[in-house]
Amino acid sequence: MAEHESSQRPIWPYIVGAVVLALAVGGFFLVRDLIAFGRPAPEFPALADAPDPSLHGTVAYFAVAATDPKEQATGGCVRVIATAGSPSREVLCITEADFDTGPQLAFLPDGRLEVTMFSWPTDQPLVVAWQKIVDVRTGETEDVPAAQWPAAPAEPGPTVSSTGAQIRATSRNNTAELVLIDATGASRLLWSAEVNLEYSMQVTWAPNGEWALASDPRLLVVTVGDPAEIRVLVEDPTGLGGWGSTEPPIRAYAVTGLDLLAGD
Repeated sequence: MAEHESSQRPIWPYIVGAVVLALAVGGFFLVRDLIAFGRPAPEFPALADAPDPSLHGTVAYFAVAATDPKEQATGGCVRVIATAGSPSREVLCITEADFDTGPQLAFLPDGRLEVTMFSWPTDQPLVVAWQKIVDVRTGETEDVPAAQWPAAPAEPGPTVSSTGAQIRATSRNNTAELVLIDATGASRLLWSAEVNLEYSMQVTWAPNGEWALASDPRLLVVTVGDPAEIRVLVEDPTGLGGWGSTEPPIRAYAVTGLDLLAGD
């Protein structure tokens, strides 16, 4: 009997070993995630430093008046910038009295800019507070009658180009990718980078199909040549009145293939 008992090995070393292994694995993933969390946004060259006149089009975006990102926006100005990187200018400034949630920006086919501000009643869907049409070329502004206001924010811009190509942006396992999928279904990796845990990117094709605008939330111009190029157009666009994401989403930027600032 004593010989049988002495042949049995104690179980506690196995338990300790399993706990140590679990702590080591957990520590590895914790350190990895902490490193990824502090990783800066990917770096791209700036069009402001090297304008590219081969790029045609105009981008509209909203810049809040507050300089401290922790402050809730109480006003600001809608700006337009040539996709080439310059020139740029303000076309509509919004005071605190007229500012709520937004603005949503959308170019009309003739190049005029539709600016829509929403309000967000407690536990209620978004509703339009006001809407204006801005002629970017002349600076003239007109109010849209309430009867013509939309019932909800517009759908995001096209993710498919005029040739049937798609750009798919993904971010998972601390890796972000941009993939081009042509009309035949063939795919090509445009860009890949290690990113932080909160990084995300959305992409919208320009109507002329020559480039795409990405938001991360910087505004980035993506051209899909070989190799593809990603360049910063606007470093710090803002909007939404400090409310964050909305459902449906509000687009605080807009793109057109028209050169609306060609005379500047």
